[in-house]
Amino acid sequence: MRLATVGTSVITHHFLDALKHEPFFELAYVYSRSEEKGLEFAKQYDVPVICDWNTLLNKEDIDVLYIASPNDVHFAQCMDALRANKHVICEKPFVSNMREFKELMEVVYETKHFCFDAMTVMHLPNLQVIKDSLKEVEPIKLMNSAMVQYSSRYDLLAQGIIPNIFDLNHSGGALMDLGVYPLGLSIALFGKPESLHYECNKYVNGIDLSGVLTLKYPDKIVVCVIGKDSRGQNFTYISGENGAIVIPEQASRLVSVQIVKPKETKDVGVAQAQNAMVHEIQAFASILKNSDWGVYESHVKNTEILMSCLDDVRKQVNIVFKADQLV
Repeated sequence: MRLATVGTSVITHHFLDALKHEPFFELAYVYSRSEEKGLEFAKQYDVPVICDWNTLLNKEDIDVLYIASPNDVHFAQCMDALRANKHVICEKPFVSNMREFKELMEVVYETKHFCFDAMTVMHLPNLQVIKDSLKEVEPIKLMNSAMVQYSSRYDLLAQGIIPNIFDLNHSGGALMDLGVYPLGLSIALFGKPESLHYECNKYVNGIDLSGVLTLKYPDKIVVCVIGKDSRGQNFTYISGENGAIVIPEQASRLVSVQIVKPKETKDVGVAQAQNAMVHEIQAFASILKNSDWGVYESHVKNTEILMSCLDDVRKQVNIVFKADQLV
């Protein structure tokens, strides 16, 4: 399938690097609102640039759009692409809220075109390893997961500049950018929590910069620590009565997995691609090749739970996006 990218940030470069490992997709075009940025980006991949959105949508030789634009425009661009009979791979966070998610899914089934949530953790081989390892340490009592990364754009706030990632108008914040990973991992392992709670540090504009998210299950508690305004060690620790599962890096990658018991520590993780996006691209290609709506719907269910949880905790701490105010 012929693919076009939307967005010229670093994440798009990572995506295109991963795309080299899946021959099912062929890069055909690069889209950018800025001709200058678009030309500079497209030159690196020797493909044409398109700067008009409608021209892109009307291209009959494009099968798939990869959308890596600001969070708040994901919904509108995905809708446009689906209605133009394109499949979509949309960078996380998938959309801004549950209203957008529900409307988007209606169009997915109406058009019979897939719209994929590009959440790396859901497609990593070591996610299945962790699921299989739970039985060795269960019953599980606690999970601690930290995703703390000092943002390269955080210093701009001190200069009075508000980047998209720290802007309520663009559906930004620590929860949407980083919190989706440990939250998504918890949902993938344990399903929907019975309750959840969020405490956060905010900037003066009301956006969350860092915080602690607590998920309560009937028999366990999950604590997620996230931050874009600080530095820290990233890890996930799943504690059970008979041992623990240790992932000594961020939840978005799951590079290695250990089972730790009182008299034994063993590495159980499998080798993964250095670029974590390779696995999600391969998963999406498989679904498209086989038109596998069953597998797709299992992914959609996790995204639905994730979006519902994000909506709930944002309401708790009064984080209101511009997208939430639309009727």
